[in-house]
Amino acid sequence: MRPILLHLHVPRASGSSLYAWFRRALGPAGVVQANAAAAVHRAVAGRKSENEPAVVSGHFLHGVHEGFPDQPYCYAVLLREPARRVLSLFRYIRSLPHHDLHPVLNQPGMTIERFYLERLPGTGPRNATVAQLAGILGTGVTPAEPHLEQALRNLLGGNTIFGLAEDAGPLLAEAAGFLGLDHPPEFPAVNRLDAREAWGGSEADLAAITAANQLDLALYARAKAALADRAAL
Repeated sequence: MRPILLHLHVPRASGSSLYAWFRRALGPAGVVQANAAAAVHRAVAGRKSENEPAVVSGHFLHGVHEGFPDQPYCYAVLLREPARRVLSLFRYIRSLPHHDLHPVLNQPGMTIERFYLERLPGTGPRNATVAQLAGILGTGVTPAEPHLEQALRNLLGGNTIFGLAEDAGPLLAEAAGFLGLDHPPEFPAVNRLDAREAWGGSEADLAAITAANQLDLALYARAKAALADRAAL
């Protein structure tokens, strides 16, 4: 049975660009979007052949593969430098009127530092990548050191292709080999905000993001070091 590629989409880490790359490479029938675990399980169970869909892409949690124990799988994950990712997330939410945090982040005088001071603790923009890779995002569990270690085991294990949004080339090459692509397409730029967007990014805002995302920063540093070690071999 041919393995399926599970694109675990980390928000604001070029995941939309990676999804578009899969569609260009495989065609619309080759990729399915699914966010909830049940939707992922249905997509895998409903495969018309070993080739379609070859990829399931979405904001699901690591561990979704446990819902189809007889189906071989591999995760694909792009990470982004955490402070930049969270800053981008805040900016993105400000541009989405339907988002539940949109009114909060558009209050007069709102800053990221103020947001972190006023909001109750939770995952959200706090160590959310660790929470997603550890399988606890949205469960009400606050990420802690054991979740960082679990996220690292999941990321660095043999069933995950991972790379950095800042340099997606190595991940694309590995994914192309996994999918048997002889002529992979160029990596598109999708869902990017206007570079002139100036909200956030002050020293106080970036300090607040850094303080609230120490586990994500540690995860990113370990992932980046692991990729550097591989490249040096």
